[in-house]
Amino acid sequence: MERVVLKELKMESRNEVIKFLKKLWNLEKTNCPICGNELELLHKKAKKSNCDWQCKKCNKIFKTIYLLNELNEQMPN
Repeated sequence: MERVVLKELKMESRNEVIKFLKKLWNLEKTNCPICGNELELLHKKAKKSNCDWQCKKCNKIFKTIYLLNELNEQMPN
């Protein structure tokens, strides 16, 4: 499994990325921006954390904290 980087999301604006991250943190059903499959929590049993998500179809991991940090570096405003 590979960790997703910001450019793979193919989102045009900072607001679009923030909206995507907020949906994940609020545990809303969210589709993978890469393949369209529904994302699942990565740590279902152990931690019950809403920070890491995975796509079973394209085998990608979405670590929201890393994505947020990358967003702040690349698109500060």
